[in-house]
Amino acid sequence: MNEQAGFVRFTPMARMGVEQVLGRGRPATAPTPQMARAVMAQSRPLCAHSECELDRCAVELVQRGQIILDVSIADLETAERVHGSFHPTTWHFRNALGEVRRTWACLCAELGANFIEAALDQPPLTVLTLGKAQATSDNVNLILIAGQTYQIQAAAGTELAPVQWQITRLNPPLSHGPYYICRLVDGSIQCDCADWTYRIAETSHAEHSCCKHVNALSALGWI
Repeated sequence: MNEQAGFVRFTPMARMGVEQVLGRGRPATAPTPQMARAVMAQSRPLCAHSECELDRCAVELVQRGQIILDVSIADLETAERVHGSFHPTTWHFRNALGEVRRTWACLCAELGANFIEAALDQPPLTVLTLGKAQATSDNVNLILIAGQTYQIQAAAGTELAPVQWQITRLNPPLSHGPYYICRLVDGSIQCDCADWTYRIAETSHAEHSCCKHVNALSALGWI
């Protein structure tokens, strides 16, 4: 694969062992529905829990699995667009997506639909980086926001907004965003998504309200 083919950002994920990735942090015992309800009823966010706790590990596992599934779908769509439906590269990504979907189905069956839905609705607990082992500007960082995978990257700050992030919905490509989230010099936070622009910014309590994008970055401690 090469940059012209359009697979640079996704190819590293295709080479990863899907079972190994989805199995990392896998709980020894599957949560029961009662455990799932107890987790979601807790007052403190899951991101504040210890990494060794079953609830946090299970939610992180679900979120990582959803990101991998979205990346695999994007891989196949790119391969079909560039090479057509019957090229060997396309078949490679089609088979990879089939493997991911089978593993995801097993995970959903083990944890249950209620737990899966609740876990995907939680603030992001994991970040998947596609690229070289060393941190470089070419690496792609992916997080889950409200059950959807977004690419996130730092943007150049300005005098008015020294801290800025750009986030773009991964699949389908460019259908949502890019959005820009920034922290202003006065400490306030803003986002240019429709929810913030038309619902939150027009209210008198905007400084105490957040959209899902701001909530996600706040949970990661990035804004």
